[in-house]
Amino acid sequence: MNKIYTILLSITILMSCSLKKKLFKQDGLSVKSATSLIDSLLAKKPVYNNLKNKATATILINQNKESSAKLNLRILKDSLIWTNFSKSGVQLLTTVLSKDSVKFLKKINKKECFFGNYIQLEKIAGTPINFLMIQDLIEGEPIMLDLETKFYSSIDLNQYMLSSVKPKKLENILNFNREIEEEIIYRYWINPENFKCSKIEINDLENKKTLVAKFANWKTFNNGIFPLNAALLFIKNVDTIRVELDFNPNYKFDSKLSYPFKYSTNYSPINLPVND
Repeated sequence: MNKIYTILLSITILMSCSLKKKLFKQDGLSVKSATSLIDSLLAKKPVYNNLKNKATATILINQNKESSAKLNLRILKDSLIWTNFSKSGVQLLTTVLSKDSVKFLKKINKKECFFGNYIQLEKIAGTPINFLMIQDLIEGEPIMLDLETKFYSSIDLNQYMLSSVKPKKLENILNFNREIEEEIIYRYWINPENFKCSKIEINDLENKKTLVAKFANWKTFNNGIFPLNAALLFIKNVDTIRVELDFNPNYKFDSKLSYPFKYSTNYSPINLPVND
């Protein structure tokens, strides 16, 4: 009896070790510490004073007809994001985003303007939105990465992964097979070749909302590595909003830029909902 017990115990240990090796090693990748991965992400942050570029912006709501526009983009690092949207040569919208304010001019059909803040946008979108989140999306940076949060590292889909939940516990939580302790789960998949995020997923379990960001087709400049393709998905129950940005590869850095935002009394104010 003792011999059978010893054999069964040995098999259990071997299976456990095999599972652990699969979790922490794939295709030659060995797990790195969470601290090491975060340091690598921070070391890859782009360095510039300002930039300008063009992109095609596409919006898809609940798998319905796509709406796309051309986008002119200018950023004053950590201070200002200026965008101008147009379609078939006709200007549609000009926006100016700062850390604490949102302004836009609607230039087609009835001319309208809005001067407000991110709290109002958050209420409409139903998800957190702020200046740094939008700048991170454009730069391909890890959106909403809180350095005060404890992260765990593992390997998933042949990439490094940072998770705010232990890997062994993660699957049960996402499948609701156990009592939920965590309100929000943060996960960052990191490309082992350039140590940039290929995917980010933030699950708000309490409110059943998910935010997903995806980055691809990276290009290296003296100022840093930028994605030429970025996508952001807001998922709530059965509703999904998908925003895709396809950037022109000809980035311009640290040139003399202006951020024009001219309006007149011909513009009528837009009143968006305020936070309760």
